[in-house]
Amino acid sequence: MVWGIWFIASLALFHVSSQWLVIITGGLSTGIGFASKEILENIYYGIALMTGRVKIGDLIVCDGIRGTVSSISYTSTMVTAVDGSVIAFTNSQLFTKNYQNMTRNHGYERHILDVGVAYGTNVGECRKLLIDAISKLDCVNHEKGVSIVLKELGDSSLVLKVIVWVSVYTAYADDGIILECIYNTLNENNIEIPFPQTDVHMK
Repeated sequence: MVWGIWFIASLALFHVSSQWLVIITGGLSTGIGFASKEILENIYYGIALMTGRVKIGDLIVCDGIRGTVSSISYTSTMVTAVDGSVIAFTNSQLFTKNYQNMTRNHGYERHILDVGVAYGTNVGECRKLLIDAISKLDCVNHEKGVSIVLKELGDSSLVLKVIVWVSVYTAYADDGIILECIYNTLNENNIEIPFPQTDVHMK
Protein backbone atom coordinates (compact mmCIF):
# COMPACT_ATOMS: atom_id res chain seq x y z
CA MET A 1 0.00 0.00 0.00
CA VAL A 2 2.87 2.37 0.87
CA TRP A 3 4.63 1.66 -2.41
CA GLY A 4 1.37 2.17 -4.28
CA ILE A 5 0.79 5.58 -2.62
CA TRP A 6 4.40 6.55 -3.36
CA PHE A 7 4.00 5.53 -7.01
CA ILE A 8 0.78 7.53 -7.44
CA ALA A 9 2.32 10.55 -5.68
CA SER A 10 5.36 10.34 -7.97
CA LEU A 11 3.12 10.31 -11.04
CA ALA A 12 1.27 13.35 -9.75
CA LEU A 13 4.50 15.15 -8.87
CA PHE A 14 5.94 14.71 -12.34
CA HIS A 15 2.56 15.36 -13.99
CA VAL A 16 2.51 11.99 -15.77
CA SER A 17 -0.73 11.46 -17.67
CA SER A 18 -2.97 8.72 -16.29
CA GLN A 19 -3.50 7.55 -19.86
CA TRP A 20 0.07 6.26 -19.99
CA LEU A 21 -0.47 4.52 -16.67
CA VAL A 22 -3.47 2.66 -18.11
CA ILE A 23 -1.50 1.66 -21.23
CA ILE A 24 1.52 0.44 -19.26
CA THR A 25 -0.65 -1.42 -16.74
CA GLY A 26 -2.62 -3.08 -19.53
CA GLY A 27 0.55 -4.16 -21.32
CA LEU A 28 2.06 -5.56 -18.14
CA SER A 29 -1.15 -7.39 -17.28
CA THR A 30 -1.29 -8.98 -20.74
CA GLY A 31 2.35 -10.03 -20.60
CA ILE A 32 2.07 -11.43 -17.10
CA GLY A 33 -1.13 -13.25 -18.09
CA PHE A 34 0.53 -15.00 -21.05
CA ALA A 35 3.64 -15.78 -19.02
CA SER A 36 1.70 -17.32 -16.14
CA LYS A 37 -0.86 -19.15 -18.30
CA GLU A 38 1.11 -22.42 -18.40
CA ILE A 39 1.98 -22.22 -14.70
CA LEU A 40 -1.64 -21.67 -13.72
CA GLU A 41 -2.75 -24.51 -16.02
CA ASN A 42 -0.25 -26.89 -14.44
CA ILE A 43 -1.45 -25.95 -10.95
CA TYR A 44 -5.09 -26.39 -11.95
CA TYR A 45 -4.46 -29.74 -13.65
CA GLY A 46 -2.27 -30.84 -10.76
CA ILE A 47 -5.15 -30.27 -8.34
CA ALA A 48 -7.50 -32.11 -10.71
CA LEU A 49 -5.11 -35.07 -10.95
CA MET A 50 -4.61 -35.24 -7.19
CA THR A 51 -8.34 -35.32 -6.53
CA GLY A 52 -8.57 -38.89 -7.79
CA ARG A 53 -7.75 -39.26 -11.47
CA VAL A 54 -4.24 -40.50 -10.73
CA LYS A 55 -2.75 -41.69 -7.46
CA ILE A 56 0.81 -42.45 -6.44
CA GLY A 57 1.47 -46.10 -7.27
CA ASP A 58 -0.87 -46.18 -10.28
CA LEU A 59 0.53 -47.69 -13.47
CA ILE A 60 -0.18 -45.45 -16.46
CA VAL A 61 0.59 -45.43 -20.17
CA CYS A 62 1.18 -42.07 -21.87
CA ASP A 63 2.86 -41.36 -25.23
CA GLY A 64 3.89 -45.00 -25.43
CA ILE A 65 5.64 -44.77 -22.05
CA ARG A 66 4.54 -47.28 -19.44
CA GLY A 67 5.39 -46.62 -15.81
CA THR A 68 4.33 -46.15 -12.20
CA VAL A 69 3.44 -42.74 -10.77
CA SER A 70 6.01 -41.94 -8.10
CA SER A 71 4.97 -38.39 -7.16
CA ILE A 72 2.45 -35.69 -8.07
CA SER A 73 3.10 -31.99 -7.41
CA TYR A 74 1.23 -28.85 -8.38
CA THR A 75 3.31 -28.49 -11.56
CA SER A 76 4.45 -31.96 -12.67
CA THR A 77 3.95 -35.70 -12.28
CA MET A 78 6.93 -38.04 -11.95
CA VAL A 79 6.66 -41.48 -13.56
CA THR A 80 9.10 -44.36 -13.09
CA ALA A 81 9.12 -46.25 -16.40
CA VAL A 82 9.35 -50.04 -16.63
CA ASP A 83 12.97 -49.72 -17.82
CA GLY A 84 13.88 -47.88 -14.60
CA SER A 85 14.12 -44.36 -16.04
CA VAL A 86 12.32 -41.49 -14.30
CA ILE A 87 10.26 -39.22 -16.54
CA ALA A 88 8.57 -35.93 -15.61
CA PHE A 89 5.30 -34.97 -17.28
CA THR A 90 3.90 -31.49 -16.81
CA ASN A 91 0.40 -31.78 -15.39
CA SER A 92 -1.14 -30.01 -18.37
CA GLN A 93 0.66 -32.39 -20.75
CA LEU A 94 -0.54 -35.47 -18.86
CA PHE A 95 -4.09 -34.18 -18.33
CA THR A 96 -4.73 -33.20 -21.95
CA LYS A 97 -3.32 -36.40 -23.50
CA ASN A 98 -5.17 -39.70 -23.82
CA TYR A 99 -3.26 -41.45 -21.07
CA GLN A 100 -4.42 -44.81 -19.72
CA ASN A 101 -4.64 -45.54 -16.01
CA MET A 102 -4.10 -49.30 -15.97
CA THR A 103 -4.87 -49.72 -12.26
CA ARG A 104 -7.93 -47.49 -12.10
CA ASN A 105 -10.49 -50.30 -12.29
CA HIS A 106 -9.38 -53.87 -11.59
CA GLY A 107 -5.62 -53.91 -12.25
CA TYR A 108 -5.72 -56.42 -15.12
CA GLU A 109 -5.27 -56.02 -18.85
CA ARG A 110 -6.17 -58.25 -21.77
CA HIS A 111 -3.34 -59.74 -23.81
CA ILE A 112 -3.73 -61.57 -27.11
CA LEU A 113 -1.07 -64.13 -28.04
CA ASP A 114 -0.92 -65.73 -31.48
CA VAL A 115 0.03 -69.41 -31.78
CA GLY A 116 0.40 -71.39 -35.00
CA VAL A 117 -0.32 -75.12 -35.24
CA ALA A 118 0.01 -77.43 -38.23
CA TYR A 119 -2.80 -78.05 -40.68
CA GLY A 120 -4.62 -81.24 -39.79
CA THR A 121 -4.59 -80.45 -36.07
CA ASN A 122 -7.88 -81.01 -34.25
CA VAL A 123 -8.63 -77.41 -33.26
CA GLY A 124 -11.21 -78.32 -30.62
CA GLU A 125 -8.89 -80.74 -28.86
CA CYS A 126 -5.98 -78.32 -29.09
CA ARG A 127 -8.12 -75.52 -27.65
CA LYS A 128 -9.17 -77.67 -24.69
CA LEU A 129 -5.59 -78.74 -23.92
CA LEU A 130 -4.31 -75.17 -23.96
CA ILE A 131 -7.17 -73.73 -21.89
CA ASP A 132 -6.73 -76.43 -19.24
CA ALA A 133 -2.97 -75.84 -19.06
CA ILE A 134 -3.07 -72.03 -19.05
CA SER A 135 -5.90 -71.91 -16.48
CA LYS A 136 -3.63 -73.65 -13.97
CA LEU A 137 -1.10 -70.80 -14.06
CA ASP A 138 -1.10 -68.35 -11.16
CA CYS A 139 -0.33 -65.38 -13.41
CA VAL A 140 -3.71 -65.35 -15.20
CA ASN A 141 -6.97 -63.94 -13.86
CA HIS A 142 -9.10 -67.01 -13.24
CA GLU A 143 -12.32 -65.01 -12.86
CA LYS A 144 -12.09 -63.68 -16.41
CA GLY A 145 -10.86 -67.02 -17.70
CA VAL A 146 -8.97 -67.98 -20.83
CA SER A 147 -10.45 -68.11 -24.32
CA ILE A 148 -8.99 -69.37 -27.60
CA VAL A 149 -10.39 -68.79 -31.08
CA LEU A 150 -9.20 -69.62 -34.58
CA LYS A 151 -7.81 -66.36 -35.95
CA GLU A 152 -6.94 -67.26 -39.53
CA LEU A 153 -5.92 -69.94 -41.99
CA GLY A 154 -2.34 -68.83 -42.46
CA ASP A 155 0.12 -69.67 -45.21
CA SER A 156 1.98 -72.18 -43.05
CA SER A 157 -0.30 -72.86 -40.08
CA LEU A 158 -3.65 -72.52 -38.37
CA VAL A 159 -3.28 -69.36 -36.28
CA LEU A 160 -4.96 -69.50 -32.87
CA LYS A 161 -5.64 -66.37 -30.83
CA VAL A 162 -5.11 -66.94 -27.10
CA ILE A 163 -6.90 -64.31 -25.00
CA VAL A 164 -5.81 -63.96 -21.37
CA TRP A 165 -6.03 -61.36 -18.59
CA VAL A 166 -2.83 -60.67 -16.67
CA SER A 167 -1.73 -58.23 -13.97
CA VAL A 168 -0.71 -54.81 -15.30
CA TYR A 169 2.40 -54.87 -13.10
CA THR A 170 3.80 -58.18 -14.38
CA ALA A 171 2.28 -58.32 -17.86
CA TYR A 172 5.51 -58.76 -19.84
CA ALA A 173 6.86 -61.52 -17.60
CA ASP A 174 3.45 -63.23 -17.58
CA ASP A 175 3.39 -63.34 -21.39
CA GLY A 176 6.64 -65.31 -21.32
CA ILE A 177 5.27 -67.76 -18.74
CA ILE A 178 2.11 -68.31 -20.79
CA LEU A 179 4.01 -68.81 -24.05
CA GLU A 180 6.31 -71.32 -22.37
CA CYS A 181 3.25 -73.19 -21.07
CA ILE A 182 1.73 -73.22 -24.57
CA TYR A 183 4.92 -74.55 -26.12
CA ASN A 184 5.33 -77.30 -23.51
CA THR A 185 1.68 -78.34 -23.79
CA LEU A 186 1.79 -78.61 -27.58
CA ASN A 187 5.12 -80.43 -27.46
CA GLU A 188 3.93 -82.92 -24.85
CA ASN A 189 0.86 -83.74 -26.92
CA ASN A 190 2.76 -84.04 -30.22
CA ILE A 191 0.99 -81.07 -31.78
CA GLU A 192 3.27 -79.59 -34.40
CA ILE A 193 4.21 -75.92 -34.44
CA PRO A 194 5.26 -75.57 -38.10
CA PHE A 195 8.08 -73.42 -39.38
CA PRO A 196 7.08 -70.75 -41.90
CA GLN A 197 7.31 -72.44 -45.27
CA THR A 198 6.49 -71.82 -48.90
CA ASP A 199 5.93 -74.43 -51.62
CA VAL A 200 7.35 -73.40 -55.00
CA HIS A 201 6.09 -75.27 -58.11
CA MET A 202 8.32 -74.86 -61.15
CA LYS A 203 7.25 -75.70 -64.70
